[in-house]
Amino acid sequence: MVMKNFKAIYFIYNADGGIFNEIKYWIDKNILKRETACELCDISHGKIFMRSEWSKFIKELKKDYKVEVLHRNELPKKILDKHYGFPCVIGETKNDLIEIIDNITLSNFGKTEGLKKLSEKLHMKSI
Repeated sequence: MVMKNFKAIYFIYNADGGIFNEIKYWIDKNILKRETACELCDISHGKIFMRSEWSKFIKELKKDYKVEVLHRNELPKKILDKHYGFPCVIGETKNDLIEIIDNITLSNFGKTEGLKKLSEKLHMKSI
């Protein structure tokens, strides 16, 4: 799988990283039943733990690309400067950053078939 000569792929959550932020997100979502807006979190995590399918998917991608899974508060300046909507998937070429999957597309994936659709969408960006 060669996606537009991407040297790196960034999966970006619409949530902040760090243990306290992650606990707060989990409580808001699962106990307080507040609306959360991170479909990528729904794809990558079950109620408590990371989904094994997600781990396998990332491990497979890492065979061909540098892969980083980041939270909003962990982003390098080069990504922040682009003002993407989160969650999203960004590909980095030799010269630029390209949004592979935007937040609107991710919001339409749904929890059950989300990883399958995410994988298909990444493969459609292949050359």
